[in-house]
Amino acid sequence: MRIGITMLMLCLCNGINAATAYWSGISVIDDGYYQDAIAQYFMGGTVGNNEGNSASVNSFFYGHKENENVYLKHDDFATMQNEPTFTWWALALYGDIVSNATFGSLPHIEDFFSNDPEIWYSGGTKIENPEDFYMAFKMSEVIVDDNYDYVPGQTWYGWVHVSIDENLEMTLLGDGINLDGGAVTVGYGATPEPASGVLLLLGGALLALRRRRRGVTP
Repeated sequence: MRIGITMLMLCLCNGINAATAYWSGISVIDDGYYQDAIAQYFMGGTVGNNEGNSASVNSFFYGHKENENVYLKHDDFATMQNEPTFTWWALALYGDIVSNATFGSLPHIEDFFSNDPEIWYSGGTKIENPEDFYMAFKMSEVIVDDNYDYVPGQTWYGWVHVSIDENLEMTLLGDGINLDGGAVTVGYGATPEPASGVLLLLGGALLALRRRRRGVTP
C-alpha cells in the first residue's frame, strides 16, 4: 500500500526571515530498484531559522530507461487530501536565471501520482545528458490560512547539479539557493557546509522517510 507523507513541513509563527535563514544543502539518497526496472531517488533539504521555523523540500523521483534513454518523473502528492505539495522541479542549464518570471518557461520534470506499477515504467521527462545535468526547484513554505486551508507562503528558488550513471545511480555534484527568495543563477552561489546538528537532523529525517515512502519490496 502506498503511504503518503507531507512534502513540505508546516512553517509556524510568521515564517522565515531571510536575514536569519539558513540552508542545510541538498542530500540525495538512491533508494534502489523496484521491480528490477526503475530506480527511486529521495532528495531533501531544509530552510530554517534560529526561531525553529523550517520549510523542507522532500521530493521523490523515479528513473527508468527506454531505448537507452533516461527518463525522470517526480512524485506529485497534490492530488492527495491533506498532503500539500509546494515544491516544483524543472530542467535547467548552467547560467540560467531562475526566478518567478522564468521558472514557468523551463522544461518541467513530469509530475505523476499513481498506485499502478505499470505507470512507473513509462513516460517522464527525457534527460538529454544524464551524466551531467542541472535541475532547478521552486519551494514554498506551507502555512494554514484563516479557513484552515494549506497555502504557499515564502518562496525560494534553487538548483541542483546531478549525474545518473548507466546503472541509474544518482550522484549529487552541487547545489545552491537564494535565501532572500529572489532569482538564483544555476551553477553559482553553492551553499556552505551546514552545521553538524542540521546534518544530523536531516539525515535522520531522510532515513525515516525513505522507508515510510512505499510498501513495495525492493
